[in-house]
Amino acid sequence: GSMIGSIQRTTRETLISRTPDETGVFQKKEKVHTHELYGTELWRTPHNPYWPESGVGLASEFGVGDDGDNCVYRCGWNGVDDVTNGVLGYQEADIGQSFLKIGVGELIKGSCPECDYSGIYKFNSPYQFAKEPVWTKSQPSDNVIVLEHEARLKQYGYRLQKIITLEDDLLSVTSTLTNLGAEAFRTVWYSHHFFDCDAEPIGPGYSLDLDLQESRPQMYEEPGLSGWTVPLQNYAKVRQEDDVIKVSLKRFVEVGARIKAEFLKDGHSTGGFTIKGCGTSIHEDIAQVQSDSDAALTMYGFNLYIEASTLSPEPQLLIQLERGASTSWTQRLQFGDYVETVELEGLAQSPAESFHLKSISASMISSRQEATDSGDAIGGTVLLVAAICFVALVVRNRWSSRRNLYTRIEDC
Repeated sequence: GSMIGSIQRTTRETLISRTPDETGVFQKKEKVHTHELYGTELWRTPHNPYWPESGVGLASEFGVGDDGDNCVYRCGWNGVDDVTNGVLGYQEADIGQSFLKIGVGELIKGSCPECDYSGIYKFNSPYQFAKEPVWTKSQPSDNVIVLEHEARLKQYGYRLQKIITLEDDLLSVTSTLTNLGAEAFRTVWYSHHFFDCDAEPIGPGYSLDLDLQESRPQMYEEPGLSGWTVPLQNYAKVRQEDDVIKVSLKRFVEVGARIKAEFLKDGHSTGGFTIKGCGTSIHEDIAQVQSDSDAALTMYGFNLYIEASTLSPEPQLLIQLERGASTSWTQRLQFGDYVETVELEGLAQSPAESFHLKSISASMISSRQEATDSGDAIGGTVLLVAAICFVALVVRNRWSSRRNLYTRIEDC
């Protein structure tokens, strides 16, 4: 899938003095904040384009984020059978032969560093290409980029198209997957959402609202606790409130600690969420997701992954495609302003110039504005730097009705 990262967002707020000057005028002062969202300075540095974990920002994957080439029985929220882990022709291939990874291309079975004689598919290890993938790029307008790629192998094949659009504070990524092969298949897709603000470690000041409405005593499971993860509750307050599950970080996540929560089935959820930090809220929804388990696009699961370098909500979609069929879905990311309410725990653990101290300062500024009835914070704007698979792309957008400034940023 495509990668979109290093988004810069500029916000402006007007501060009004509490008392008038000698002429009786309340002085105004504009304060400008520029934040980098979905940055590249924390997650898996230095960046290695040949390593699967080096994706940035909205990097996506066809698969479930686990080893093995398929799930045979009662898979995901709806208990469907025979779901491929984003690979086609893997079981038929011998070691040294080719298979397809959807969205990546034709790879060689057994060629990854972690591969062994068992032949088990290793989702997080780089395989060698049997053929170099080909992507085409077009830019029909200043604020639209189109990417296309396809691959075929024996009776299998697919085509993937990405249309990336920026309109004011709305970033849209429309993906269309077509089955070019002779057999139907089911696969899972998700976007990683490698989110951080201003290269600040994940901790107080970051929060999430997850579109999960069903109230129950247990909200999620953590199957990795027996080996490689640490409990979410040690670092975040998780509560059901107003038809969403709220996750608020209460302490900093140490380097090396990993958290993965798998939320239980919610029959109403379509994978929406709102992520908050750096005075910015980002709401994502995918309108095409349906609740009918036989539909082409349904929910498969909803995970949350956290390290010191990323806060990653990961709604997973199940895609079912007959021979020759296509399906499309659009990630709609709406950017807006947000004032953090920070819950603190263990102040001594936070680094110097910690993120929660900055958040407290922002909250105090906001409170001062409300006390003086200023109420005219000017909304932020989004500057998008798209680092997409093989090229870094700069998207220009022309705004006519708002006081927003855009400048180009060199390739990441």
